[in-house]
Amino acid sequence: MIHGERVKQVREMHQMTQSELARLVPSVSQYQLSRIEKGSAQPDEETEALLAATFGVSVEFFRRPSAVNLEALSPQLRARSRLTQRSKTAAMQWAKFVYEEYCALSASARSIPCRIPLMHGSTPVEAAAKTREALGFTPNEPLPYLILAVERVGVTVLGLPFQAENLDGFCAWRGNEPIIAVLSDVPGDRLRFTVAHELGHLVLHQPGQTGSVIEAEADAFAAELLTPREALARAMPTRPTLSSLAMLKTQWGVSIKSLVRGAREIGVIDQERAISLYKQISARGWNRQEPGHVPREKPRAFRKLLEIHYGASLSTTAAARGADWSEELTMRVLEQHATADELPHAPVKAVSNTASNVIQLRSRAAF
Repeated sequence: MIHGERVKQVREMHQMTQSELARLVPSVSQYQLSRIEKGSAQPDEETEALLAATFGVSVEFFRRPSAVNLEALSPQLRARSRLTQRSKTAAMQWAKFVYEEYCALSASARSIPCRIPLMHGSTPVEAAAKTREALGFTPNEPLPYLILAVERVGVTVLGLPFQAENLDGFCAWRGNEPIIAVLSDVPGDRLRFTVAHELGHLVLHQPGQTGSVIEAEADAFAAELLTPREALARAMPTRPTLSSLAMLKTQWGVSIKSLVRGAREIGVIDQERAISLYKQISARGWNRQEPGHVPREKPRAFRKLLEIHYGASLSTTAAARGADWSEELTMRVLEQHATADELPHAPVKAVSNTASNVIQLRSRAAF
């Protein structure tokens, strides 16, 4: 027997309506598909096989009941304007899809305990300073990496093989486990801000809080975490230009637009100069692609668990079989997670963690 919610899950992951899926699978009508998803009908073997082939899963995937539920904390899902409900739903379904396999792989391993500070009601500046300390960084240094440090303090970071024009990532809680999901093909500087923003939600806010105020707080947290005001004031040129800000971008790993905003907030430039710089950015077409390279970070833990489970050489065939995914889909998911060679060069401080022997994120050499 297949579970109808599984069919609905993969359909929504690919942003298809029931009618669109029925056109791809001629052995089932939209009405029949609706009944299958509600659990009031079962497909025949041919339809089962066609549905599985369409979405890159095995029939066995449909026969497993879903055991994962996530509660999204960020109401805007780190979204820019015009995000559709279909994209939101697809992102959540992809997160459940990848996270379920993450849970299966980690079931026999001891996890890293969550050590992010929970500071509900604190100011973003206070919370960012405390979080920097928890991540193992000094108060005023540029962060050489962020995602690995976040994983090291017990936040599950999932890379999703899904992209949407108006969506970068989101956070969720599952019980006491904090989760951050990031989408593919997000530029490095924007990805770091997205992760910092979602970390701000996890630190500052409780599930169910919504609205523009908490989004502004998460933005302020992210800016202070990545570019503390005191440090930025020392690093900022007295008369910043786009060229000098591009150099700062590569040092601090944040966008030029973010640095313009920071320069305005610390009083180095006034509002008129900030508007002028924003106009120059727009005129040069930098709203879509800024100059200045910021490496795109990837989460590591999911791939590391696979390596522990299947061996360091990691046979994608074995991993696909274990997940009831196709090899192509398995590769797509794996590409969103760092290999040992893709880890940052900068060493991470060793942290004592006797509760875990699975994913101690210390230095590149450790992997």
